[in-house]
Amino acid sequence: MITPTQDIHPVCKLRSGIVCLSLLLGFSLIGCRLFYLQVFQSAAGAHEVERQHQKTVVVQPDRGVIVDRQGHPLALNVDLASVFVNPSSLETPRKTARALSQVLDMPVTEVRKLFQSDQPYVWIKRHISEAMAKQLEAKPHPGVVVTREPHRFYPKGELVSHVLGFAGVDSQGLEGIEFQYEPYLRGEKNLVKYRRDALGRTIAPIHSRESLVSPTGYHVTLSIDEVIQFIAEDELSKAIKHSRAKSGSILIMDPMTGAILAWALYPTFDPNHFRKFSAEDWRNRAVTDPYEPGSTLKVVIAAAALEEQIMEPDTLLYGGEGQMPVAGTIVHDPSKASWMSFSEAIAKSSNVGAIKVAVELGRSRVFNYLRAFGFGEKTGIDLPGESSGILHELDTWSGRSLSSLAMGQEIAVTPIQMITAMSVVANGGWLMTPHVVSSVLDRRGQSVLTKDSRPKRRPISADTSERLSQILEMAVEVGTGKRAKLSGYRAAGKTGTSQKIDPKTGTYSSSSVIASFVGFAPVEQPRLTMLVVIDEPEVGKWGGVTAAPVFEKVASRVLPHMGILPGGAQLIRTASSPSPNSSSLQALAQ
Repeated sequence: MITPTQDIHPVCKLRSGIVCLSLLLGFSLIGCRLFYLQVFQSAAGAHEVERQHQKTVVVQPDRGVIVDRQGHPLALNVDLASVFVNPSSLETPRKTARALSQVLDMPVTEVRKLFQSDQPYVWIKRHISEAMAKQLEAKPHPGVVVTREPHRFYPKGELVSHVLGFAGVDSQGLEGIEFQYEPYLRGEKNLVKYRRDALGRTIAPIHSRESLVSPTGYHVTLSIDEVIQFIAEDELSKAIKHSRAKSGSILIMDPMTGAILAWALYPTFDPNHFRKFSAEDWRNRAVTDPYEPGSTLKVVIAAAALEEQIMEPDTLLYGGEGQMPVAGTIVHDPSKASWMSFSEAIAKSSNVGAIKVAVELGRSRVFNYLRAFGFGEKTGIDLPGESSGILHELDTWSGRSLSSLAMGQEIAVTPIQMITAMSVVANGGWLMTPHVVSSVLDRRGQSVLTKDSRPKRRPISADTSERLSQILEMAVEVGTGKRAKLSGYRAAGKTGTSQKIDPKTGTYSSSSVIASFVGFAPVEQPRLTMLVVIDEPEVGKWGGVTAAPVFEKVASRVLPHMGILPGGAQLIRTASSPSPNSSSLQALAQ
């Protein structure tokens, strides 16, 4: 028997010491670990706690609104329902897949395949109908979420679609103004943090309701007038169907500022359903597709001859009875003529007369004036995909090039280049930079971008502009453009008919042509310049027959809308009327 006074066995002492030492060491390690976590890893620990009890959601902003010059909306936003799932939260995947398949009209196998994703959130279908959304919300399924997200909507449908372009499913600009002005329109994404419970369910946002709103995009105002645009599209559609043409375009510009008032292309497309159309339908051919302008280019040859004092309006030219040998071929005129004045040669679109004028000018001056009028370079219009066209350098010209250019061949121009060049004649000799956007306003209504209407350069003088305007008015009164004549208004312009290249033979086609007319009105104070291009008409294969009448129909409807009455009287200008800028151009001239 061991009494209290007896010593504890040495083995027991050793065991007790080891146990105490182990406990002391264990607590020391725990203390050190806690000290390390609390002091050195406090930030990382707090982040891990935050990650487990919070989740971050991206709040998409609304894109900025696009309106016409009168403030009518052309592109705005609507909220559409979309469905996504959290695969790990699905309690009955098979049952849920069948339910979603029936409501969303999707194959059940496709839905179940999406369920197999290892992502925390998977889109099942985006931009569903409100009826589908309400049906899913009436019978909720664990792991299935119906949300609303902003979607781009174009209230006018096909109207001015090639200028507007469209935005994709994630509200990103893909074509047209939507793409070109994406940095202004897209707005700013906002990251919102939500609290989660122990099961990972969202409880409430951490911050105030104001944090749930993302800054919207900027407000973009176009120079285009919705009414003028409608008239242009309406008349173009009628002309294409009547002539059984392949396609066509009408551009209308304020010659004093370069502001585009209408931009109509046919065929067109609906940006609300852009996926139903091809990329060919989307393409803005008025900036991307050059064509041989034909006799409309004689405007530049005539301007150069007047500016260089090579010709006067009454200078006589011999028409060669309607034909002329050039580089081993014979050039023909539409009608036979012997002697004619320079004015008559332009008004009646004489090829022989234009060639003789070009020869008098010489290669260098013809090339320099074509450059000065903006051919062979981009206009700088604020739309994507602009082509610079084709103007060959002088050292590549053949013996026939000068004569060909006088007739509008061996050169390719875009419609926007052609209307900009004619505006030089209309506004007193200034080359302007065309634009389709007038201003961009930020969220406070402050202007962040305003178009500068100052001209690039001055190819011709005011005197040349005035004299050429009279010649082009003669072309409408008694020349090839008689069908463009307006009742009660003075108009000036030039017809053009160009043969297209046959892709099979590489030579000019005998059947495929481009008929065009470019002009302006009223002559005494031009308020609009207009280009009409009809591609491959089967009926009326001449610019004066097919394109000129379209100019007359459009201008007769547009001028009264702009506040210009027949006979030269002008109505009080409204907010929708483009304002002439002739005073600023005159100031620059002085």
